[in-house]
Amino acid sequence: MHFRSSRRNFLRGAAALTAGTVVSVPALAQSKPITLRILTSTPKELYDNLSADFMAKRPGIRVVVDTPSPDYDDLTLRVLRASITGDAPDVAFQGFNRINLLAQRGLAVPLDPLIEAEGDLASLGYQASLLDMTKVADKSYGLPFAISSPTLFYNLDLVEKAGGNPDRLPSDWPEIIELGKKIRALGNGVMGLHYAYIGHSGAWTWMALIMSQGGTILTADQRDVAFNGPEGLWALEMFRQFGEAGQIEMSLDQTRQAFSGGTMGILGTASSYLRSAEKAADGHFTVRTANLPMRPNGRLPTGGNAAMILAKDPVRQKAAWDFVKFMTGPETQTKLVSTTGYIPANSIAVNQPEMLGKFFADHPNAMVGVQQLPILGPWPGFPGENAIKITDLIRDHIQSVVTLRREPKAVLDDMVREVRALLPQA
Repeated sequence: MHFRSSRRNFLRGAAALTAGTVVSVPALAQSKPITLRILTSTPKELYDNLSADFMAKRPGIRVVVDTPSPDYDDLTLRVLRASITGDAPDVAFQGFNRINLLAQRGLAVPLDPLIEAEGDLASLGYQASLLDMTKVADKSYGLPFAISSPTLFYNLDLVEKAGGNPDRLPSDWPEIIELGKKIRALGNGVMGLHYAYIGHSGAWTWMALIMSQGGTILTADQRDVAFNGPEGLWALEMFRQFGEAGQIEMSLDQTRQAFSGGTMGILGTASSYLRSAEKAADGHFTVRTANLPMRPNGRLPTGGNAAMILAKDPVRQKAAWDFVKFMTGPETQTKLVSTTGYIPANSIAVNQPEMLGKFFADHPNAMVGVQQLPILGPWPGFPGENAIKITDLIRDHIQSVVTLRREPKAVLDDMVREVRALLPQA
C-alpha cells in the first residue's frame, strides 16, 4: 500500500503552535451546553456508541465524532492540518507512538494540573506503566484508552487439516512458518501464514519483531537508530521467510477478510481484531490466539491509543476532561473490551467480576492480551518533522523484502542510512 506524496511531505511544512495551559475552572454551567469535537481512528460506530453513553450521563455536553481516520498516521496529519486552519478537534484518540509529536508541536494540552486535582489515579484503575507511555518530558498528555498487542490468530480447522495439533500450536517461528506452508499446500485458494505490516501505522509489527528479540528501535537519546544490529537484520530475514512461504501483498482489511472467511490459516495482527474474528468464525471454524515467540529479554510495543485533549479554552478543557475520564473509566472499558479485542487500560474493569471477570472466563482468547501486559513497552515514535515519512520509508523497504525483490542485509543498510538522514540533526 502506497501513500500519497502529500502525506510523505506534509510534516516538513507544518507549523508549530504554542502549547496550551490547563487552568482550573468552576463546574460547567448546565444552562450552556458545550459541543466537543472528537477525532478518532476506525471504527466510528464504537466511538459513537460510547459517546452516546457519556451524553446520557452528561446532557450538558454534546459529543460529535468526526469522520474517522483509517490509521493513526492519517489522524496525526489531520490534526496538524487542522492546527494550521484553526479547526483542531477538542479531543484526539492518538496512537501512542505519535503522542510525542503532538506534544512537541504544542498541540496537546499537558494534563498534570487536572490529574493532580483528581487525586490518586491508581485508585481509579489507571496503571502507572500505561500512564508513563503518555508522558513527554515528564508531562502527561493523555489517558490510555485502547490497548492492543501484536498477536497470532490461528484457524484451528485449517491447522488440523494440514496435520498440525490444535492443542499444541508452534512455539517458535521456524515451526510457525512450516505450519503455514503446510496450510498453504491444502490448495483451493487457502493461504498459510500472513504477518501483516501494511495497514499497521508506525511500522508497529516490524518493531514488534525487533523488540521481541530484545532489540531496540532508537538510542536512549532518540538521536540515532538502534535497529542496525542483529535483531534488525533478523526481523528483515523473517519478512523474507514470510515471502518465501507464500505471503502476498494485501491490505490489512483484505488479510482480515481472508482470515474471517476461513481462507487463511495464521494471521499476525493486532489483538483488537479478536471479537471481529470470533464473530465471523462462529459456527464455521475455531479461532485461537497466541503470543509472538519471544526471547526472555523481549518486549512488545504497546499498540492502541490514548485520549488527548487539544482544546485550549478552559471551559472546553474541563468538559473534555470529563469525557476523557469517562472513556477511560472502568464502565466504558468493560464495554470496549467486550465488544472488541482491545486489552483493558483500567485495572478495576479487569478485577471486578461483574465487569470483565465473567467475560474473560467465557472468552479465554481475550486473556492472551491481558497476560501480555507485563511484556508491553512503549511504542517508539521517530522524532522530528519526518516522523511519518520515516515509517513510510521503512514500510516500503519491508515490502521489497517480502516480495523477494531484495536481500535483507542490503535493505537494512539502505534503511539505516536513509532513516538517519531524516532524523533531526544534533
